Amino acid sequence: MLKKTIGTILSTFLLASTLAGCASSSSSAKDESSSSSSKGSEPFKISMITPLTGNNTFGGNEFKNGAELAIEHLGGEINGRKIEMEFADGPDQNATLSEFERLYNKGSRVFVSGYGSGADRTFATMVDEMEVLYLSLAWDKDLIQGKSDYFYRVGANVVDFSSGAMDQAVSVGEKYLGKDAKDLKVAVVYTSNFEHIVEPFKERAKKLGVKLALVEAYPNDTKDFVPIITKLKNTDYDILVPFQGVTDGTPFQKKMHELKYTPPLTIGAGIYYDTPVFSNLGNDITDGILSQSYVTPFINEEAAKGSKKFREDYKKKYGHDPLTHALQAYGIVNVLAKALESVDPAKWDDTKELATAVKKLDIDYGELPWYWGVSFDKNNSNTKADKFILGQWNNGSLETVFPDNLKTKDPIIPWEKK
Repeated sequence: MLKKTIGTILSTFLLASTLAGCASSSSSAKDESSSSSSKGSEPFKISMITPLTGNNTFGGNEFKNGAELAIEHLGGEINGRKIEMEFADGPDQNATLSEFERLYNKGSRVFVSGYGSGADRTFATMVDEMEVLYLSLAWDKDLIQGKSDYFYRVGANVVDFSSGAMDQAVSVGEKYLGKDAKDLKVAVVYTSNFEHIVEPFKERAKKLGVKLALVEAYPNDTKDFVPIITKLKNTDYDILVPFQGVTDGTPFQKKMHELKYTPPLTIGAGIYYDTPVFSNLGNDITDGILSQSYVTPFINEEAAKGSKKFREDYKKKYGHDPLTHALQAYGIVNVLAKALESVDPAKWDDTKELATAVKKLDIDYGELPWYWGVSFDKNNSNTKADKFILGQWNNGSLETVFPDNLKTKDPIIPWEKK
């Protein structure tokens, strides 16, 4: 049903199910009030819909793993009430919406978003009417659809991330290339599908006085990257910043390697450049490349309480190092846990009460293992999910090299094997 009612925001399903529920619940309000203590003894469900099959399984399963480990580290309960994660597979937006309907009909009223978060803009328009608490990690510029009591963006937004990539380039230019912003020359290449991500980057460059020596957009289905690489060869620039995904980033990097062309310095704008898929290109291609990312499990352990335990326990439990995706899911569950701790467990089924507790959260940077703090603005967007890192690839590992308070190693600029 949801597949047919995305545009109408559950106009049929929502009104029918919610009003029916209200009719029955209003007649038994006293009974429910008197039984709140027994409700408070039932396990509390937190739902996540994330891609466990399909093209994004690596990120979807990292999210699942991170959330599972968060519950484990919380001891499976808060204030004496058991908490449980319920996972559903959402390989695409339609599947995510269908699973949301199924879980809602089962009684789920508290959700944290899964990897990709492609349906979160739709959820942002729905959850207030449905009285569903939804904590989102989506970064879309237009994610927030207006004032809401139930929808919260806990993670970073794309404007901060994109403009942050320019700030990182300027910082590297000043510290390691000896060039102020006004003397720095940056080349940017990107698939036209990422125009909305690149635009804040370009606006930030203009504000800082950075010269964009080359701005090259190309269709997402581009196969031949020789013309673009030729333009790069003939352009005077200091730093290349590619905004690319797997389908274009992989052939772009392989072709540069084939042509034996190495940019003066590359700072990948995350998305693809901080993933295992990029690492799999091999050290001859990846070594020395910098990439902006969200904060990762591999930062200075003194900067974020519990980050080392998270990293070590994750590897022990799942057999591989965690990606930043796992840390994001781990972090958002811990944010929700902070809200739950402040509310009587017998009242957790009142999503209005929980939403109010989320709104009041005030957590400083470094208090949680994911480093980000929590403080929501008037539109429920987290103003403390604004710190990012630069990592540098070396022998298959992405080490944090910037900023100084989070780094685990000094960057090697210009690159040379050591």
